[in-house]
Amino acid sequence: MLTKIPTGIESLDPILKGGFPSGSLVLLLGEIGSGDSEFVLTSCARLLKGFEVKDSELIMPGKVIYISFTRSRDDFMKEIALSFPDYYEIMQNNIQQSRFEFKDFSDAYFAMSFIPETWRSTSNTELSFESLKWSEEKRNLVDTLISYLDKNANGSLVIIDSLTALAQHSLEHMEWKDLILFLRGLQRASKKWDGLVYAVLSQGIFDKSKEEEISECTDGVVVFSWDKLGSSERKRLMYLKKFRGVMPGLDQDNIVNFEIQISSQKGFEISNIKRVRGR
Repeated sequence: MLTKIPTGIESLDPILKGGFPSGSLVLLLGEIGSGDSEFVLTSCARLLKGFEVKDSELIMPGKVIYISFTRSRDDFMKEIALSFPDYYEIMQNNIQQSRFEFKDFSDAYFAMSFIPETWRSTSNTELSFESLKWSEEKRNLVDTLISYLDKNANGSLVIIDSLTALAQHSLEHMEWKDLILFLRGLQRASKKWDGLVYAVLSQGIFDKSKEEEISECTDGVVVFSWDKLGSSERKRLMYLKKFRGVMPGLDQDNIVNFEIQISSQKGFEISNIKRVRGR
């Protein structure tokens, strides 16, 4: 039976007829500040808060896992407290209940760089000779990520923030074709886990052909952008560039894109739906 996982965003899930198909690898491709981060934070908080699911085809993730390569958990939680105060308590409660896990891979990310330990460490303990030795996690970030996901991703909502940082790091240690191979493997593995994987990629960092290669490895691509209406007015827009099992429904309803509204109270929400003119 085909099952779906809600995004948790009340103004979006009904349009998607419940949510995204479980087992999907979803690329969130966004211009800076266009709403991709807010989409992720709102989805995390709403799903962790929980709500009644009446449709038998809808399932809730057992756990939410947020993977970061450059940020600490304290930094992440501070952003939530400042941007969406109502979501902060939800996140904290679910950390205590082990339903929300923030996985910090920054030690591995910065291990072979010139960035000093004092900058990247969140620990207040003094440095020792032992602490300067590379662990297996520091030696190979991608291998460790694969191992972690195999142990924890089953039935979970996984956020990889950011795929941009992972790709930049990986290209220092492997060829582009190997990164694409990893993403194709991740897309296959997501079917086995039967959860949902969001991978956040900043638009414009890599050239267009590389963005297309990455997009081709995923089940769905959700694009976030700015719509320039005049010299001073701008609106955030979202549209589905591709999505297996979702696009036919949007095409049938003639939906072109969604206007986005972001507030500290409600987070990310759809404020308006743009359809094909004359239909």
